[in-house]
Amino acid sequence: MQSIIDKKVIIQKVILLNATLIISEIVAGIYSSSMALIADAFHNLGDVLALFITLVAIIYGAKKATETMTFGYIRAESMAAFINSIFLFITMIFIFIESVDRFFNPLNINAPVVIFVSSIALFINGFSTWLLGRKDIGHLHDNEHDHEDMNIKSAYFHMLGDAFVSLSVVIGGIIMYFYGFNKIDSLLSMIFSIYVMAITFPILKNSFLSLMDSNDHDIKNIEKLILRSDEILSIHDLHLYRPNSKESYGSVHIVLKNDLLLSEIEKVIESIRERVCKKGITHFIVQPESTNYNLNDISCHTH
Repeated sequence: MQSIIDKKVIIQKVILLNATLIISEIVAGIYSSSMALIADAFHNLGDVLALFITLVAIIYGAKKATETMTFGYIRAESMAAFINSIFLFITMIFIFIESVDRFFNPLNINAPVVIFVSSIALFINGFSTWLLGRKDIGHLHDNEHDHEDMNIKSAYFHMLGDAFVSLSVVIGGIIMYFYGFNKIDSLLSMIFSIYVMAITFPILKNSFLSLMDSNDHDIKNIEKLILRSDEILSIHDLHLYRPNSKESYGSVHIVLKNDLLLSEIEKVIESIRERVCKKGITHFIVQPESTNYNLNDISCHTH
């Protein structure tokens, strides 16, 4: 529970910091006639909305199961990560296209104002990235993928992308101020847009596959683990899926060779669960059957 509270507090701080930044960039953009600052402000506004979605996902992800939501809100993390990452990916495409257009049609920008405001933006985005990247919050630097929180990781890359954009604006402002080369801002924006899309795509892919109940285990290996029990004749309808980054679910029908006592069947089931648990499957349902009930098609049929 403490971890959940920490995540909520961190996300709330990041939202507050970036909301303040948005107002500052809009005011400074209007004052300096800088479309670059105004565009960055709206980009940050999109990220604040994404962070709000992340906050909602964290809150609902901690809720317990109900009569209508029997699994709880276990997919809240994957849903938020998918929305956040696809929004960021599309935003980066838009920034890239705009950067190409501005490279050939550069704008006149008040460089000192841009340098000052973008430096503040860089500090806020950098600090926000550090908050979200702490090991005790999102486990971003853990070597075990199973302990990564896609939700926090997606928000982390949002802020990292913003920090890079702010850095490009700072560098571009300095070069424009001293050398008058206005195209440098667009060039840096294109480079960083490609970089952010590259690091966002794996999160987009993994969250999408999670929502689609995709399996990331070696299913043949899991089959062999289950069939290691001498009492099992065959198996069918083995399903594996990952509802979020921390949980891995599965189910299987096992056909027993002989009639067994209930206590004996329970021992077989527990031995299976112990073996698959070592492979990272946290919730595994086993349906025992006799040879008389060995039906490959378990779907309901109406007549």
